[in-house]
Amino acid sequence: MSDSQADLQNRLDVLQSELDRLQKRLAALEAVISIDIDENDVRRVYVECNDFVVRPAHDTAKIAVHIGANEVGSYLNLHYSHPETLTTAISLSVEGDGQPHIQLRGQDFGLRADMTLEADAGLVAVFNADAAPGAVMRARPGGGSLAVLQPNGRARAVLVHDQSGEDAENGGNTELIFATAEANTVMKLRADAGGAILSMGPVGQPDAAVIVAREEGPALLMHSPENENSISMMAMGAMSEICVHQGAVPGDNARASLSSGDFGSSLTLHEPGGDKGVDLAALSMASNLSLHDEHGLPCVQLSHHYGSHSSLSMERTAGHEGYRVLTSKDISSVEVKSPDNEDTKFIVVVAGEKPMALIQKNKRALLLLGEGEQGGVVCAYGPTAEQSGMATLSGGPLAGALITATADGTAQLTLDATDHGGRLLVNNDLGFQRIAMGVYQESAGIHLNNTGSMGVQMVATPKGGVVTVSDPEGRTVATLPERDDDDDSNHWGQLPEGF
Repeated sequence: MSDSQADLQNRLDVLQSELDRLQKRLAALEAVISIDIDENDVRRVYVECNDFVVRPAHDTAKIAVHIGANEVGSYLNLHYSHPETLTTAISLSVEGDGQPHIQLRGQDFGLRADMTLEADAGLVAVFNADAAPGAVMRARPGGGSLAVLQPNGRARAVLVHDQSGEDAENGGNTELIFATAEANTVMKLRADAGGAILSMGPVGQPDAAVIVAREEGPALLMHSPENENSISMMAMGAMSEICVHQGAVPGDNARASLSSGDFGSSLTLHEPGGDKGVDLAALSMASNLSLHDEHGLPCVQLSHHYGSHSSLSMERTAGHEGYRVLTSKDISSVEVKSPDNEDTKFIVVVAGEKPMALIQKNKRALLLLGEGEQGGVVCAYGPTAEQSGMATLSGGPLAGALITATADGTAQLTLDATDHGGRLLVNNDLGFQRIAMGVYQESAGIHLNNTGSMGVQMVATPKGGVVTVSDPEGRTVATLPERDDDDDSNHWGQLPEGF
């Protein structure tokens, strides 16, 4: 074989070796890259590898994108292009447990955001410049939550929505919670289909102030430390109320309540035992002020009934009314009762222009003061039905009169005054006059009769005294001094007409 042939053969061997090497490389590339052209002449390129690196064109020494897989899982890393060291900006991976994981990092490689799954629900956390946690957002059954964190990871504010419980059909509920650095709740806002509730307060008393806005109406509650004193306010469809009270809620304690509504308005004060002490009300028909005893029973009541009357009443501990004043457009009255017996009392009444006063004992009148046709009248009565009698003292246009009578009003004795002098009349049990004594101007006389028949007359006149005695028919049978029968003059005198 000539040298030229040997040289050619060597060259062919080199070419064959290079061709074999290229075929192996091509076979290796075809295992990674495959090209498929479908019936529509659409070319599809498929790449399969363990690591895939993309480098920037202007600096091929750097890595911009890195896709890979290992025994733990797969990952996709996007790197910053300008730092001197290789720094991952975005990392997307699937961990060994099959959970996806996305991280965002700063140029200092500090974690800024972390996204993954927790119990098959999404979880997102964000961090500040020094990699301290800032906020966490997660999905939960029936809703989700967002927590704002302090640097040590404790939550300072949490927003939660839950639609998995009993309120699911009504849209669930949403809560916003604020806490201290030690994770103690100091404010909580809850909203659901029925309205909203806001509670706030210092550590250990998260409900020091509560604002409620519900379908039935809004309310405000405020509690002092240790819940020693509180204020409750509410506004409902029928009424609104403000209550200042001891303890957390109104109950058997001291409190003051101010309320208003369709019924009017009222102010009630309760003593420490819970019993009502003062009640002030302005109602649709009347206004009232009531003072109560230690048992909550009214003792003093001042009231005004619009267009009708006003009254003041006082009661003693025994429970019955002891003093009452009433005034209306027709009448004014004062009634004072015995502390021991409500049927024993003193009553003063003025009806129109007619005043009257009554003293009563055990439901029986003892003394009456009033006005008669001729002037003032005073009537005194016996204490009992068995020992009953009546005395009347009255005034007139010229003088007055005193009458004593039985319980039925039958006059027994009348002492009065006339325009010509005083007079005393004594009657029998039927009220018929039997004795008459009187003064007529300068004269005086006494008249005694029997069943209306003239009996005895005694008269003092300017001519002297005369005593006349009559028989049953009224004829004079004797006189003193003796009278001359032939002298028919009236010089002896007699009781004047009307005596």
